[in-house]
Formats: sequence, C-alpha cells, structure tokens
Amino acid sequence: MTTRPASHDGPAAPRPPAAPDVSVLLGDWVNTEQGSPQGPLRLSVTRHDQGLAVRAFGTGGPQPRDWGQVSAVAYTAPGTPSAAWSFSATYDFGSLRTVVCAYHKTGILVATTSSVFSGGEHADHWARSFYHRAEGRA
Repeated sequence: MTTRPASHDGPAAPRPPAAPDVSVLLGDWVNTEQGSPQGPLRLSVTRHDQGLAVRAFGTGGPQPRDWGQVSAVAYTAPGTPSAAWSFSATYDFGSLRTVVCAYHKTGILVATTSSVFSGGEHADHWARSFYHRAEGRA
C-alpha cells in the first residue's frame, strides 16, 4: 500500500492560532476560603507577550505575601484550539517550589497547588482551592 504525502490528501486542516484566546482566564480571582485558604489568597491573571502572567498572593501578616509575577502556560481543551481554559505557573522560592494549575469552569477558577520542599524539613503538600472574580471585575 502506498501512502501519499499529506499535501496531496486534500485541503489542509485549519491550524490553531499561535496564541489562543485567554480572556476567560483574565482578571483578579479571590479564594472563596479567606479564613483558612488552601491555596493563595488571590490570583491576578494578565496577558503577557503571547500568553499569560500570574501574580499570586499568599497568607502573611499583616498584608498578604506577594509571590511575584511569573509567566504561565495556557492550555486549550481538546477540540477547541482557539480558546484557553486552563493554565499552569511555577514559583521557585529556593527551598520551596510551588506549581499552581487552574482551570475555568462555569464562572469560577478551580486551582491546585503542589508544593515540594527541598531538604526534607517539611512535608510536601497538595491543595485544591476555588476562586471567584473580585468585585467590579468582568
């Protein structure tokens, strides 16, 4: 059986755009469990170059601790290459590495954090949190 090169198989399938639409992920997201959050207190998701940037704020006193802004990888769902619905962002604090993964579902952001400590002084941990958009944000 002979196969023809892809260029002879008919019209080419449409290619996904270089950067999917990330608008559903953008904004300031607030943890629904402010009293004892499982993850960051707040996530701020913005456009950055061709993708996303995430700034996380964790517990601390008297103000939430700013984890800083990092680039994030946006992901699309199978069959919808033009729209992003999730992201991952990695924070490296030296002796602690935390990966935040989140996806958008019916108006909320569901996020998991996986934290790995080096040195064996603390137990690694995983948590899931739910976020709603901050008041006044679309």
